[in-house]
Parts: sequence; structure tokens; C-alpha cells
Amino acid sequence: MKSPVWNPEKPRAILLATDLSSRCDRALDRAMFLARQWGTRLVVLTVVEPDASRRADASSADRRVSAYNRIRRDIASSDADLPVEVRVREGDVSEQIGVVAAETGCSLIVTGTARSELFGRIALGSTVERLSRTTALPLLTVRDRVHGPHARIAVASDFSSSSQHALETILGLIPEAQPSVFHAFDVPFLGLMDTQGEAVVEQARIDAIAAAETFLRDAGHPGLPVVVVHGDPAARLREHASAHDLDLIVVATHGRSALFKVLIGSIAQRMLELSPCDTLLVPEPKARVKP
Repeated sequence: MKSPVWNPEKPRAILLATDLSSRCDRALDRAMFLARQWGTRLVVLTVVEPDASRRADASSADRRVSAYNRIRRDIASSDADLPVEVRVREGDVSEQIGVVAAETGCSLIVTGTARSELFGRIALGSTVERLSRTTALPLLTVRDRVHGPHARIAVASDFSSSSQHALETILGLIPEAQPSVFHAFDVPFLGLMDTQGEAVVEQARIDAIAAAETFLRDAGHPGLPVVVVHGDPAARLREHASAHDLDLIVVATHGRSALFKVLIGSIAQRMLELSPCDTLLVPEPKARVKP
């Protein structure tokens, strides 16, 4: 099956993957908001676990029907006029998300970060790591309630082609956005330096600002705000998001710095788990890896 390809100029459809937990209600609201904003289709998918016996008995059938009815009820209570396609599948969550995204021509995957005990012990949040490694589509994880369009946005950048792709993606999604470019740098062996430590950090900061300006100029977006800080990328990005009440953090899932080198490993995974706001993961299609 041909993989879907992201076209930021014309979103074709949005796929909401929900485990029907309360935190996924926020993801539903955001997905519906985006569908109305872009005038595009919304596909809502939930995946129920197969019975331990792996038989298609009445119990699994009942769960599928119950899940379908619950989604329809939630949609009707939010916006009865928005056309929504509901899919209920059984099996592996991340696999089914990929299959349905391809079947329905979706350009963006939206998820929550919670879990549900009602329809099986599926932790939707735990599938984000696998999805980020396998999907060619941007993946939006939703934490906040919808108060309007994402306006206060930071794009984490190591000045690589992957982070440029992430920047281009969010500018394609939200052309009116003026996101800041966030870069965190480290100084090797800083602890071994005595009086020169502060001067070395300051020079590294100046160099990073110059690199950021060159990156933006080469990307065709000079003038975007630049934030350069020293320290752990995930921790400092979280601090920045909280201090400036950001709506959205954009993170490429590949690159060359500490934030991206681990792909969606320890640092980026911490950012997903601890982010105080919505997070958009943007995979670099040429750099995808197998799960």
C-alpha cells in the first residue's frame, strides 16, 4: 500500500486516533477545530484490543459497536454539522493507524496522550514513539483545550535539513504564523574550565545566534524570532514553553543535535511526556527508519 505524503499547501484529511479516554477529548476538539478551519475531512479511528482467545466472538463485536456509538455521541455533542468518518478497528494500534491513514488519504495524524481501560489496555500515548519512527505524516499530540488557532509556536532547530522541513511544515499548516526558532547548545568539557567557562559559553551563544540567522536566511525566512539557550534541549525547551505560554512546540524527529540524534528516544520522548503544550512531531521522509 502506498504511503500517504504530506502536502502542507492543501490538507486532504485529518486522522484522529483516539483511545476514548478523557484526555483524548481535547484531541477530538482540536481535530474538529482544524477540520473546520481547513475545510477538510475528519476521520476518527479507535482500535480495540482483540480478545485473549483471539476469537471474533460477541464480546469483541460488542466493544466495537460500543466504541462506534460513543464516538458518534461525542461528535454530535461537539458539532453535529461537521462531516466525520468513523472507523473502528481491531489489532495493533500503530499498525491500524498507518493503514487507515493510507486508506483515507489523511495528511495529519492527531492523538491524545492518555489511555482507556474501557475498551482494552491500550495506551495510545505509548504508540507515539513507534508512529514517529514509521509514519511519513506529521503527528500532533494534544494536551491543551482549544482556545483558538495555535498562535504562540516554537520550532526546535539544530539547523539541519530535518529541522528546516519541520519549519516549512508548520508554515504550510499555518501560513500566518510567526514561530520562533528555538536552539539549545552545549559546551563540551565546560565543567573542566575555570575562569574561562562563562566566556566560552557566551561565545558559543553568539556563534549559535549567527548560525540561526544564516539558517533562516538560507531557508527563505529571515526575521523570524530566534531563541538560543545553553543547556539540556528538552529541559530548556520545556522551560521556554512554560515561561512564554506557548500553544505548540514543533520538533523534527531526525537531525544532528542531541535533541534529534536519539530520534524519538530519551530526550525527545521526555519532551513529549513533559511538554506543557501541544507538540507536533515532523518526520523527515528521507530519514525514516523501520520500527
